[in-house]
Amino acid sequence: MTIGRAVLFDLDGVLIDSEPAHFAATRAALEDLGLGTLDEADYARWMLGRPDHSALAEYLAARGLPADALPALLQRKATRYAERFAADVRPLADGVETLRAAHAAGLTVGIVSGALASEIVWATERLGIGGLIAVVVSGDEVICGKPDPEPYLLAARRLGLEPGACIAVEDAPAGVSAARAAGMRCLAVDRQGWKKRLAAADLVVTRLSWEALSRLLEG
Repeated sequence: MTIGRAVLFDLDGVLIDSEPAHFAATRAALEDLGLGTLDEADYARWMLGRPDHSALAEYLAARGLPADALPALLQRKATRYAERFAADVRPLADGVETLRAAHAAGLTVGIVSGALASEIVWATERLGIGGLIAVVVSGDEVICGKPDPEPYLLAARRLGLEPGACIAVEDAPAGVSAARAAGMRCLAVDRQGWKKRLAAADLVVTRLSWEALSRLLEG
C-alpha cells in the first residue's frame, strides 16, 4: 500500500446545503405515488445522511408500504431532486474552503457520499472542484451504504491507502459510524445541533476549517 494522507468529504451537509431539497423531493415522490406524506422528523430519522436505496426501503417496511414500490420511488425521487437542484441547493463555503485548502496542502481529496453519481457530478461542477477530486464513491455503486463502512473502505482501496491514512469529514451520525467502522479518523461538523449524536467522531466543530482538519492531521 502507498503511504500517504487523504481527506474524504461527505457531500450533503458538508459541501452543499441540500437536505431541504432532498426532503422536499422525497416527500413529493411519496405523494406522487400515493404512498402518504413525510414529515421532517421521519426524514431525519430514516434518511438523513443515508443512501436513498436502503433508507427508503427501510422506511417503506416500517410504514407497512409495498416493497415493490421502491424502484418507482427511487426514480421519482431522483427526478424531483433534479428539478430542485439548481434553485434550491447552495454551497457550504466552510466545507468547500476546507477541501480546497486540503488539496492546496498536497493532500489527496475525495468525495464519499450516499448521493447518486449524477448528483455528485452536478455538485462538483457547480462548486468548481471537479479537477481537485481524486476519488468518488457514490451511493449507487455500493451494496451497503452508510452507516456501513463499505463506502469508505472502497475509497481507500481505490486510492491504494490503508484506511488509517484517511480522514473522513462528516455531518451525520450514519457517516461518522461508517468512517469509524472503516478505521478512519473523523472530523464532524455539527449542522443540526447534534453534538452528542456525533460524539464518536474524533473532533466535532460547528464550522469546518483547515485549522480543525490540521488538528487531526497532526494527531
